[in-house]
Amino acid sequence: MTSITHAKNKNVSDFVYNFQHIVLVSKCRFKVFKNPKTQKVVADAFREVETRFNIKIKEFSFGDDYAHVHIEVNVPSKFSMKQVVQILKSHSSSKVFSEMPNFIKRYPRGSFWGGQPTGTSVGPVGESIIQNYIRKQDVSYEPFLQHKEDAFQKKLFFN
Repeated sequence: MTSITHAKNKNVSDFVYNFQHIVLVSKCRFKVFKNPKTQKVVADAFREVETRFNIKIKEFSFGDDYAHVHIEVNVPSKFSMKQVVQILKSHSSSKVFSEMPNFIKRYPRGSFWGGQPTGTSVGPVGESIIQNYIRKQDVSYEPFLQHKEDAFQKKLFFN
């Protein structure tokens, strides 16, 4: 039995399983995610990316220091890891600046996210470890996870 399956109506090179754990850090590690509005704007932007580019976000959480985001994302074969990170960062950044215009005072050069993101591939064996790590972050944005059916997430985030 193989853990990699081919998607229906896709090229042979399009695999269903290509998950990456990405950590994006706010510029200068400002604690911008203490503000629930910032959390909502970023989560909505990620949800739009998920729909628009067919990039499945399996897990998502704001970091416990209010300055970073953890994402487990399926990278489609038509994109590189670098392109997916660029899409996530640029779309969320533009949403933040358009919906929260005062952020330009904190980020006068227009860069919301820090430089180098951290990204590691997630294999089938280590996936549960990464998911538990992401879920155990102290800060989470509940509405992003409402469409998930996992009972553990509902118990952890909604009780």
